[in-house]
Amino acid sequence: MKNLLFTSVFILFPFTAISGNPPFQGCNELGCIGKVDRVYLHPSGSVKVPPPNGVDANKLKCTLSEGVYFTIKREHIHFKEMYSMLLSAHASGKEVYMRAIENSSDCEVYYTIVY
Repeated sequence: MKNLLFTSVFILFPFTAISGNPPFQGCNELGCIGKVDRVYLHPSGSVKVPPPNGVDANKLKCTLSEGVYFTIKREHIHFKEMYSMLLSAHASGKEVYMRAIENSSDCEVYYTIVY
Protein backbone atom coordinates (compact mmCIF):
# COMPACT_ATOMS: atom_id res chain seq x y z
CA MET A 1 0.00 0.00 0.00
CA LYS A 2 2.86 2.34 0.86
CA ASN A 3 4.48 1.68 -2.53
CA LEU A 4 1.19 2.30 -4.30
CA LEU A 5 0.80 5.68 -2.59
CA PHE A 6 4.40 6.65 -3.40
CA THR A 7 3.99 5.57 -7.02
CA SER A 8 0.72 7.53 -7.37
CA VAL A 9 2.30 10.71 -6.00
CA PHE A 10 5.41 10.23 -8.15
CA ILE A 11 3.36 9.72 -11.32
CA LEU A 12 0.81 12.50 -10.73
CA PHE A 13 3.18 15.20 -9.46
CA PRO A 14 4.61 16.17 -12.87
CA PHE A 15 1.09 16.88 -14.10
CA THR A 16 0.35 19.26 -11.24
CA ALA A 17 0.44 22.90 -12.28
CA ILE A 18 2.29 25.18 -9.92
CA SER A 19 1.44 28.79 -10.61
CA GLY A 20 4.33 31.22 -10.45
CA ASN A 21 4.22 34.89 -9.73
CA PRO A 22 5.72 37.44 -12.09
CA PRO A 23 8.82 39.20 -10.71
CA PHE A 24 7.31 42.65 -11.39
CA GLN A 25 4.22 44.26 -12.92
CA GLY A 26 4.03 46.49 -16.00
CA CYS A 27 7.08 47.20 -18.13
CA ASN A 28 10.80 47.59 -17.59
CA GLU A 29 13.48 48.32 -20.18
CA LEU A 30 13.42 44.77 -21.60
CA GLY A 31 9.76 43.80 -21.65
CA CYS A 32 6.27 43.87 -20.19
CA ILE A 33 4.16 41.62 -17.96
CA GLY A 34 0.38 41.55 -17.92
CA LYS A 35 -2.70 39.99 -19.43
CA VAL A 36 -2.91 39.77 -23.20
CA ASP A 37 -6.12 41.42 -24.35
CA ARG A 38 -5.46 41.24 -28.13
CA VAL A 39 -3.41 39.12 -30.52
CA TYR A 40 -3.18 40.43 -34.06
CA LEU A 41 -2.08 38.25 -36.98
CA HIS A 42 -0.62 40.82 -39.37
CA PRO A 43 -0.90 40.33 -43.16
CA SER A 44 2.93 40.09 -43.27
CA GLY A 45 2.66 36.84 -41.30
CA SER A 46 4.02 38.26 -38.05
CA VAL A 47 2.03 38.31 -34.81
CA LYS A 48 1.52 41.66 -33.13
CA VAL A 49 0.57 42.10 -29.47
CA PRO A 50 0.06 45.39 -27.65
CA PRO A 51 1.54 45.88 -24.19
CA PRO A 52 -0.91 45.09 -21.36
CA ASN A 53 -3.54 47.75 -20.66
CA GLY A 54 -2.59 50.45 -18.22
CA VAL A 55 1.17 49.89 -18.29
CA ASP A 56 3.80 52.48 -19.13
CA ALA A 57 5.56 51.12 -22.22
CA ASN A 58 7.82 54.20 -22.38
CA LYS A 59 10.37 52.35 -20.24
CA LEU A 60 11.09 49.89 -23.06
CA LYS A 61 14.46 50.09 -24.83
CA CYS A 62 12.87 49.31 -28.19
CA THR A 63 10.36 50.98 -30.47
CA LEU A 64 6.87 49.44 -30.58
CA SER A 65 5.79 48.51 -34.10
CA GLU A 66 3.42 51.16 -35.42
CA GLY A 67 3.85 52.76 -32.00
CA VAL A 68 1.53 50.11 -30.58
CA TYR A 69 2.74 46.49 -30.85
CA PHE A 70 5.36 43.95 -29.83
CA THR A 71 6.18 41.83 -32.89
CA ILE A 72 6.82 38.10 -33.18
CA LYS A 73 8.36 37.49 -36.58
CA ARG A 74 7.44 34.35 -38.49
CA GLU A 75 11.16 33.63 -38.93
CA HIS A 76 11.62 33.23 -35.15
CA ILE A 77 12.60 29.64 -34.33
CA HIS A 78 9.75 29.41 -31.76
CA PHE A 79 7.13 31.40 -33.68
CA LYS A 80 4.41 28.71 -33.49
CA GLU A 81 5.06 27.97 -29.82
CA MET A 82 4.97 31.64 -28.77
CA TYR A 83 1.83 32.29 -30.83
CA SER A 84 0.19 29.27 -29.19
CA MET A 85 1.29 30.44 -25.72
CA LEU A 86 -0.19 33.89 -26.30
CA LEU A 87 -3.50 32.49 -27.53
CA SER A 88 -3.69 30.11 -24.55
CA ALA A 89 -2.79 32.88 -22.10
CA HIS A 90 -5.43 35.13 -23.63
CA ALA A 91 -8.11 32.43 -23.44
CA SER A 92 -7.27 31.50 -19.84
CA GLY A 93 -6.65 35.02 -18.52
CA LYS A 94 -3.03 34.29 -17.55
CA GLU A 95 -0.31 36.91 -17.37
CA VAL A 96 2.46 36.88 -19.96
CA TYR A 97 5.99 38.31 -19.98
CA MET A 98 7.11 39.40 -23.43
CA ARG A 99 10.87 39.98 -23.54
CA ALA A 100 11.87 42.24 -26.42
CA ILE A 101 15.19 42.45 -28.22
CA GLU A 102 16.88 45.58 -26.96
CA ASN A 103 17.00 48.48 -29.46
CA SER A 104 14.87 46.62 -32.03
CA SER A 105 12.87 48.89 -34.30
CA ASP A 106 9.63 46.92 -33.76
CA CYS A 107 10.07 45.55 -30.21
CA GLU A 108 10.75 42.12 -31.66
CA VAL A 109 9.87 39.47 -29.08
CA TYR A 110 12.86 37.40 -27.97
CA TYR A 111 10.90 35.03 -25.69
CA THR A 112 7.66 34.74 -23.71
CA ILE A 113 6.75 33.37 -20.28
CA VAL A 114 3.22 32.54 -19.07
CA TYR A 115 2.45 32.94 -15.34
